[in-house]
Amino acid sequence: MMKPPNKPIWLIKGIFHLIALVPLVWLIYALFFQELSADPAKDIQHFTGLTALRLLVLTVAIPMLAYYLKLNELFQTRKLLGLWCFFWAVLHLTSYLLLEIGWGNFTLFFNEIFSRVYLIIGLICWLILFLMAVSSFNWIRIKLGTWWKRIHNLLYPLLLMVIVHFILSLKTTTPEPFFYLAIVLIAYFYRYQQQRKIVSR
Repeated sequence: MMKPPNKPIWLIKGIFHLIALVPLVWLIYALFFQELSADPAKDIQHFTGLTALRLLVLTVAIPMLAYYLKLNELFQTRKLLGLWCFFWAVLHLTSYLLLEIGWGNFTLFFNEIFSRVYLIIGLICWLILFLMAVSSFNWIRIKLGTWWKRIHNLLYPLLLMVIVHFILSLKTTTPEPFFYLAIVLIAYFYRYQQQRKIVSR
C-alpha cells in the first residue's frame, strides 16, 4: 500500500506564520482607524499579551493536533510558534514600558513590578520565554547540552503561570482563561499518556 505523500511543509509553516501575523495586521489597522476603546494603551497591552498566550497554548496543542489530524509535519511548526510567541511577549512588555511607565523610567518600572503579584509572575514568564527563544537556535542548543531540555521542560509550568498572570490582571472574572487552562491540562494529559506508552514498550 502506497504511503500518502507528505504535506508540503512550506505551506503548513506559511499557514502558521499567517496565524501569528494576522493579529499584528489587525492591531495596526485598529490603531490607524481608531477601532480601540477610550483607553488604547490598556487595549494594546491586553491584546499583545493575549495573542502571546494563545500562541503558547497552540504550541502545546500541536502534538495532539498532529496525532488526530495524522499530520506529523505539524511538529515542525513548534519552533516558529514559540518564536512568534516571544515576539508578542516582547510587544506586550514594550507596550507596558512605553504606554504605562514611560521609556527609560526603570525605577518606576521595578517599583510597579514588585508592588503587584501578577506583574512579578508576568516578568518571570517573560524571562523564561526569553531563555526558551534564545535556546531554540541549534548552535546554542548544542552548547547547552542537557540544560536545553531542562529549559524547554518549563513550558507547562510557564503556561500555568501565564494563565495565572492573565486571571490576576483581569478586573472581572471571565471564562476565557479557564478555557485555555482546560486545553493546557488536556495537552499535558495527552503528553503524559504518550510518555507512559513509550516507557511501557
